[in-house]
Amino acid sequence: MPTIYHTYANVGNLRDFLAGTSYSSNWTADTVTLRRILQSASRRMDSYVGGGLLTSFGPYSETRYYDIGKGSYLRNDPRLELPVDTLTPSEKVINTLPLGSWCSSITSVTSYSGTDRTSNETWTEGYANDYFLEPYSTDPKLFLKINEDSSVSFNAGQQTLAIAATWGWQNTTKTATTINANITSTTATTLTVTAATDLSEGNTILIDTEQMYVESISSSTLTVIRGVHGTTAATHTSGADLKVYTYPEDVTQVCLDMGHVIYRDRDIGFNDRVANAPEEDIKNALRNLDPYAAHSQTSGAIF
Repeated sequence: MPTIYHTYANVGNLRDFLAGTSYSSNWTADTVTLRRILQSASRRMDSYVGGGLLTSFGPYSETRYYDIGKGSYLRNDPRLELPVDTLTPSEKVINTLPLGSWCSSITSVTSYSGTDRTSNETWTEGYANDYFLEPYSTDPKLFLKINEDSSVSFNAGQQTLAIAATWGWQNTTKTATTINANITSTTATTLTVTAATDLSEGNTILIDTEQMYVESISSSTLTVIRGVHGTTAATHTSGADLKVYTYPEDVTQVCLDMGHVIYRDRDIGFNDRVANAPEEDIKNALRNLDPYAAHSQTSGAIF
């Protein structure tokens, strides 16, 4: 799985939040500390909303493999089984696969004939094709369901289904600026932009198809981590749009609330505190994510 850098509030957001009004232009200290606090808060938020696999409010690309059980391999919860002398079907057909976490969009679905991978077929989405994504009317998606009118079916074995997708709660950006010089290297970690006014440390940015994570900003020069979230570092042409990933506003607010608690708590130190008040404040903030909490899902094995 790729390392997730999505930080749901940036350093500028947190400085404003801590100050109560726009922070003074000469307050440039603690940039690295603030960014790490927000990263830590974001990862705890991911953990809180749960899901069987990696969960993120921002997009990342990954191919996932699923074990499929069928026929004699199929297992049912023994608590739901009728007595052994009762007539029951010897097999059941499962046509719905939990994806493991939020899915923004599917790139490809490949079904292999068995663990030996002697043959495979590519499935396509749609009512006239092979599968649907559920829930039908809302995003993100949580399940892949085989179209009952399709001739395809899950094949028993290990890693017999491969799904390449963009995962995460949403995949939305806004244009912040443009780059003002060619990026000719796939390993360079600095780039210059036309204006950095709408950028801050902790932003995940998109140039063409490459995601980058902004670690620091000096005037119009960004220091970044290249090719994050399953994307590939590439070259880019001067004038290309630089977009910033956005997240739900209530998610950003939870990140700020947690960042505020952690930042202020470091001033107190690790003294004994009644009922561990900072931790209680963090838990209260996390409860605002309850509407996003993923339903219980499998780790990718269906039996």
